[in-house]
Amino acid sequence: MSEKELKIGDIARLAGVSEQDARTLVQTYDSLFTYRTIGPVKLFPQKAVKTVRDLVELSGSGLTRDEVAEEIRSGGKPAAPEEPAGEVDRTGTSLSPEVVIDLRVMRDTLARQERRILRLTEDLERERDLRKEENDRFREVAGRLQERLDRQQKELAVVAEWVDYFDRQMDEVSRPALERVRRTLGRKSHPGEPAGR
Repeated sequence: MSEKELKIGDIARLAGVSEQDARTLVQTYDSLFTYRTIGPVKLFPQKAVKTVRDLVELSGSGLTRDEVAEEIRSGGKPAAPEEPAGEVDRTGTSLSPEVVIDLRVMRDTLARQERRILRLTEDLERERDLRKEENDRFREVAGRLQERLDRQQKELAVVAEWVDYFDRQMDEVSRPALERVRRTLGRKSHPGEPAGR
């Protein structure tokens, strides 16, 4: 038994779009559809419903018409489950041409904005990586500077000890000679100690 063929109105009803939108999609993506004609009427296989659903979903993704067609042909889009005809009870309203054009313009604008956001996100990531590298370099330089500062503080401590030593020596030299002799003699001869020690 051959499958039931569908008219464009049946496809629109089953896909949940207006008949005018379904007709526009079929005309725009004619190469994706197979059909036979009886007089002025085109009859499509039931897989046309899935194709229309896929086109509706992909048309808002920012892809070009050729990219959308390639996605459908390659089967890159996951298949949407077919709904039985009895369960679908939607009536589409046809859109005026101005609204359809506005939707296309809005879709293109949205796609451009998404690409711009993607570029800005990539720029932000690059900037973040650069700042991280600079931060790492600054930490490394700060570590080296801290090491130098620690060494210099140790050297300054040694210099301060020498300065204190020389200050004491200068104090000793600058005292009057008599006081130095007394201090020297006083150190050498304590009571009970021989002077020759």
